[in-house]
Order: sequence, then C-alpha cells, then structure tokens
Amino acid sequence: MTMNEQDISLSHYTPIKDVDDSCERTCAQLLVYSDDLHPSAVTDLLGISPTKYAARGEKSPPNSLGLAPIGRVNGWFLSSEEHVQSKDLRRHLNWLIGQLQPRASALRQLQAKPRVRMYVSCPWWSNDGGGGVSLWPEQMLALAALNLECTIVFADYSDEGGQQT
Repeated sequence: MTMNEQDISLSHYTPIKDVDDSCERTCAQLLVYSDDLHPSAVTDLLGISPTKYAARGEKSPPNSLGLAPIGRVNGWFLSSEEHVQSKDLRRHLNWLIGQLQPRASALRQLQAKPRVRMYVSCPWWSNDGGGGVSLWPEQMLALAALNLECTIVFADYSDEGGQQT
C-alpha cells in the first residue's frame, strides 16, 4: 500500500482485509461484448491482452477441462483473479482500474462503437453464507470516470446439500 492509499484508508470505516475467512474467493473482471467486433480488435484498440476471449464461430482457447468450445458471441474478458492474491474486492478493483485508466481514451472509443456493451463484473463467493463487500468512493469514482457499470454477484456455497438447523 502506498502512503497515499494508507492516508485515504484511515478515513474510511472498512479497512482493507486481504484475508477474510467469510470469502472463498473474489475477482474483478471487465467483460466486453460486441456483435461485430472481433476480440483481437478490442486487444488492438486497448493495447492489452485479455485473460480470456471468445470469438463467434471460432474455437476458444481450451478451458480448465481441456475443452475448446465454439464461440457463440464475441467476448473479450480481463480478470484480476490470476493477478491479485487478496480476498478484498477493493484490491481486485484497484488492479483492474489500474489496467484501464491509462487506456481511458481507447476505452471511450470502444464504448462509442455501435453494438458494443461492457461492464465490470465482481463475483464474490462466500465460505459460510455471510460476509460481503465494501467499496470506497475512490473505486466508485474511478469506475464512473471510465463510464463502467459494476455488478457484484454473490454466491453462497456454504453447507451445500446440507440441512440448516
């Protein structure tokens, strides 16, 4: 944490918590979908390689099961999951925002293209059915400046198949 981040964090109610027993895992990901724009064009425009992509009518790179499905849509995805080792969503958003801020002009060009849709998705998996996320104004302002909506999706896999008592 830089001195500036430390100074800011002192004024907030919820401190960064890199180890959170209530969180199984989390990440922040930019999802870009286009009817007409091939994922390689998104890479060229933004100047950054995706962590995953899908091209309509083309085999995708093999997934964790070794399968390479045929893409049904053009999708370009950049995820913090392999880059940030924290269970605090703010660290993941900070990483993603750090990747996108230097490319803000290119991101706006991409957003102006017809039939291009994008948003930030933040899945948060609970270990025990509780917990949750906090965002600081800094993350919200940065996402707004990049014209990006943010969706936080909660998943609870605690006590799967078990009975509540």
